[in-house]
Amino acid sequence: VENLVLIDASVYAEGTGSLAKLPRVVAYAGVSILKSFPLRLYTTFLAFKGVSFDTGLDWVNIGKLHCLYPWWKDATVSFMISGGYNVSRQIDQVKQKTLIIWGEDDQIISNKLAVRLHCELPNSIIRQIPDCGHLPHVEKPDSAARLILEFMQNHSCQKKAQLAPTEEVVY
Repeated sequence: VENLVLIDASVYAEGTGSLAKLPRVVAYAGVSILKSFPLRLYTTFLAFKGVSFDTGLDWVNIGKLHCLYPWWKDATVSFMISGGYNVSRQIDQVKQKTLIIWGEDDQIISNKLAVRLHCELPNSIIRQIPDCGHLPHVEKPDSAARLILEFMQNHSCQKKAQLAPTEEVVY
């Protein structure tokens, strides 16, 4: 990996916490709640800034598609019981040039964590997209794509400048 792009990255989550200790039957009940319409509707309005009700309903339906797979409940329970993942202790291992993109109005993961991540990744730049919630690549795809393109172009120019005159870059 030469470059890294992180979009509203939840790198400070400490696994699944006490959910890992739930009895399997309780974990399955909890997972069933995750696909409930009221919960999905609530999180949709948290995730997107200023979304209309009709659009919110569309996003609820799209957001629960993965829940329809026959293996989804088993995989989600297994993830919960495993303890999940914890990458916060590995942040200092990231040396690559990193672009951190965040929705300025994210109601799910505070943009203070974006700033913290930027401070902990010495080779990073941070870009916050205004009037945008938790999913910048969905809510403001043109803005997210532009930031990624600019980031890659800037790095590509730096890489080209470092090549010897006889080397060729193929894109």
